[in-house]
Amino acid sequence: MSERQNREPEQDRERIRLLEFQLDYLRAELLHLTHERHRLIYSVSGHIYRFLRPVEAFLADAANAVVARFRPPPDATRPSASGEGAPAARGAPLPARRLLVDVTGTIKRDAGTGIQRVVKEVTRGLYSGESFDLPVLAARCEDGRLLTANGFIAELVGGEAAPDSEIAIAGGDRFLMLSDSWNAFDELAPVFARIRDAGGEVVTCIFDLIPELYPHACHEVTVPRYRAWLRKALLESDSFLAISRTVADELADYVAAQGLPHRPGLKIGWFHCGSDLALRADAAPRDKVKAAVAGDAPVFLAVGTIEPRKGQRVALRACEDLWASGRDVRIVFVGRRGWFEEAVASEILGHKEFGRRLFWFDDADDDELSFLYDHAAALIFPSYAEGFGLPIVEAARRGRPVICSDIPVFREVGRAGALYFQVNNAKALAETIADFLDGRRVADQDQVLRVAWRDAARRIVEVVAREDWSRRLP
Repeated sequence: MSERQNREPEQDRERIRLLEFQLDYLRAELLHLTHERHRLIYSVSGHIYRFLRPVEAFLADAANAVVARFRPPPDATRPSASGEGAPAARGAPLPARRLLVDVTGTIKRDAGTGIQRVVKEVTRGLYSGESFDLPVLAARCEDGRLLTANGFIAELVGGEAAPDSEIAIAGGDRFLMLSDSWNAFDELAPVFARIRDAGGEVVTCIFDLIPELYPHACHEVTVPRYRAWLRKALLESDSFLAISRTVADELADYVAAQGLPHRPGLKIGWFHCGSDLALRADAAPRDKVKAAVAGDAPVFLAVGTIEPRKGQRVALRACEDLWASGRDVRIVFVGRRGWFEEAVASEILGHKEFGRRLFWFDDADDDELSFLYDHAAALIFPSYAEGFGLPIVEAARRGRPVICSDIPVFREVGRAGALYFQVNNAKALAETIADFLDGRRVADQDQVLRVAWRDAARRIVEVVAREDWSRRLP
């Protein structure tokens, strides 16, 4: 029997275990929402809301009817999986002249998540004063025109902001959609056309394939929006830049396996995110943040939006096991509310250890996050799906050990320096933490990937300028 055949049963077992974990998570969420619904029904506010529900339903139905009236047929613009509708090949592009970096999405919608952090820190690196292989210009789109993003740059690096001016596209320009572009392709269509007419190329940054690979981990509106975006991006983009080699390989393999139409000769490359935080010299954490790490008990930090794939419940169960065995440890969650988080959030806030050995900050800024890194015994990162894993490199850069799920992208980022445990296995995490505390397992943060944002910016420019792509599709 071949090695591949030997691996397949184990891979199937892991897939089943992951599906069971997702089912358990959604079941807990459903039970929590059902309980809340019953509580409302038998409360005064519930009786008031009962009379408002028909009005709400009428308004929702009317809105849906209006949307349906003006929505194009579902298959009107969707290319077939067989490849029909894929764009025709064009002549060889001109050598790269400039890199125009689109930051429109982050200017319009800065939710403070990992994507916006990548956009801002890469842009800061691009404007660090270093010399790169190509001239770089941050841009924003407005009414089909490309404008300079002077105000955005001034906020990042300081200085006076000159009025924005229109950017004239030149021969060979590369247009990089660094910002989240799922809502921008229609608006940017005229820009794409002008870029290609001038012999240039369109490059799209891709952060992960989670909505395609793990749809049940995402908000209900995210999956169809992402699916539409990816299929349109494959047709509009000459190349993709992923935030890890893992995501680059996942994209190439997924496009090939699904037979998705794409531009001929599609190029796929990658870069690694940075780990340095831009901090204020005079910043001080709030008293409640300082109180969370006060005392002698080792503190374990878990950073990430509260959502299904991040594994906050896994971390909490692991700590409960440790508490039950007499271990005096603390767990601090840092991250805003995301989606399908009601049950987990309610469990954290209503836990008997909340405020004692369990803490959650949904509004911590970078300075407070840095303070928590500095006072943590280790970072816990129990996510089962990521595009990179920024907390891993941020913690290691500040000298903190890392304990994380054993998934491919974490192996790429954590290398031999992190401690790994079986994904979604709370008991395995508790055992790993105990081994770490007792010195049976040692993490070496110096072996974790260490890249500055300035290095990430340089890598992006080099891939585009030197055609240093890792994969090319037919």
